[in-house]
Amino acid sequence: MQGGQGPEQMDMEKRLLMAMLLSMAVLLLIPFLYQRLGPSPPPVVVETAEEQEVEERPVEPEPPQESVSRDSPPGSEPLSPTQGQDRRIQVENDDMVLTWSSTGARLESVQLKRYMDESGEPVELLVQDLAESLPRSMQLRLDDEELDLELATSPFEVAGAAAGRVQAPARIEFSYRSQGLLVEEEISIPEAGHMLEVRTRVELGGRPATYSVLLGPGLGEADPEGGTSTDFWWPGVAYYAGGSVEKYAASDLAEGAHRIETAARWVAVDSKYFTCVAIAPGEIRAARLSVVPWPPVEGTESDEPPLVLGEAEFRGTARYTLFLGPKDQEELVLADPFLSGIVDYGWFDLLVRPLLYCLKLSYAYVGNYGVAIIILTFLINLALFPLRYKQIVSMKKMAELQPKVRSIQDRYKRMKRTDPRRQQMNAEMMGMYKKHGVNPLGGCLPLFIQMPFLFAFYRMLDSSIELRAAPFVGWIQDLSRHDPYYITPIVMGASMVVQQKMTPAAGDPMQRRMMMLLPVVFTFFFLNLSSGLVVYFLFSNLFAMMFQVLMQRLKPELASKRKSRPKKTRKK
Repeated sequence: MQGGQGPEQMDMEKRLLMAMLLSMAVLLLIPFLYQRLGPSPPPVVVETAEEQEVEERPVEPEPPQESVSRDSPPGSEPLSPTQGQDRRIQVENDDMVLTWSSTGARLESVQLKRYMDESGEPVELLVQDLAESLPRSMQLRLDDEELDLELATSPFEVAGAAAGRVQAPARIEFSYRSQGLLVEEEISIPEAGHMLEVRTRVELGGRPATYSVLLGPGLGEADPEGGTSTDFWWPGVAYYAGGSVEKYAASDLAEGAHRIETAARWVAVDSKYFTCVAIAPGEIRAARLSVVPWPPVEGTESDEPPLVLGEAEFRGTARYTLFLGPKDQEELVLADPFLSGIVDYGWFDLLVRPLLYCLKLSYAYVGNYGVAIIILTFLINLALFPLRYKQIVSMKKMAELQPKVRSIQDRYKRMKRTDPRRQQMNAEMMGMYKKHGVNPLGGCLPLFIQMPFLFAFYRMLDSSIELRAAPFVGWIQDLSRHDPYYITPIVMGASMVVQQKMTPAAGDPMQRRMMMLLPVVFTFFFLNLSSGLVVYFLFSNLFAMMFQVLMQRLKPELASKRKSRPKKTRKK
């Protein structure tokens, strides 16, 4: 089941989609309604890359289940019990500050030094202040409830790092032994980056045991009363298996956990901008995806934010890479070539990725994502220049044909709408359009062509961490958020009005007045969309007007001419 979109994202997408539908209604449906209320206007007649597969190492079949005893095999020396103490181990590299607890060998904090929250502090990747009864990231889970509780609450022995803060590169070794149970975990932290290399070994009674590595629960600084930051909206769980990425939103798991009985390349706990992923091609035997409920808190309502939990299942000795950090395309591909698919661009994925590449390429030269958006907008409009030229020519011809259109309409206006002869009016007008080489949809074609770019820009700005907290100019300090003073949406609406004034007039006067509603509709729906999207649409209008002025200077006959109404003379 595909998921991953929260109510906030769906609401924003509905706004944008509604703006597009209303604009299409003005362009296509209003003429149809106008035909029923007055003289009939001209009718509108509408005359995959292969996915690369990876050859994963086959998973060895699990031996038949036996009653596994905690006792060591005969002849083997009994394991000495662990003499661990509860303490905190903190390791810092150039990009992260990580904190482990020796109790349960669990990861309790991941601070991302290059990303700041709204208070100016490093972003905390893991949920803090969790109840003791809830699991933690990197905690190992066994099938036996008694053993599982023992592992979660017992201190491990620690080697390789002392208590306090340690500077990376570093290695931490956790170990636990008790009555035939052996657990070892070795973690290597590099000098920089968001990846950890982990080796785990679990044996029970001297035999390899099946266990799960926990991811989550949840991501971000959340609590039952305060919710979570917008950086961690749309929590979900994802995994890669069978050549594709599958995502489950928290709502998809509300009715119960979902177990994946297949080998997976990676398993992740996901959010809007950040993720936690266990990567182990050929070693993850299965996965379990679930939602962990918050413990009930007296005096609070039951609208707690969801805590999604991912479990990657291993057996015996296993090695995996743990990625903890931003959903930056370059870092994701560096961690695993098949991890970039965790960023969900929806239907416009094939268009968004090259746009993002071009945007980052422009940013490398100008150092400002707002300016990079303007450069990319210019290139898109330059590519659409031939279509815009055809639009101006088509609309000019339509304006010249209006007297003939009104003449045809006048001959049929006294007939009832149910009269079959009125169909001849449409056929006659279409014949006239064909004779003069006019396409009734020619004026609308550039808007239809531009819509995929508009939606692609929306998905790119809404889902790409590269645009998070990216400043543009003055009052716009985050291109992924809306303009705080609504200046750019209003200027965008004004530019649409000017553009319509410059365009050769076609259609009936009432229809042209209805077309003037488009700037109002677009301004209203763009008020709360990301300022980066508004900058794109605003400069798209400005560049379109610039090209239109250029065309009219080269060919004056394409300029819009407003005919003055003849003065009425009084009859004597």
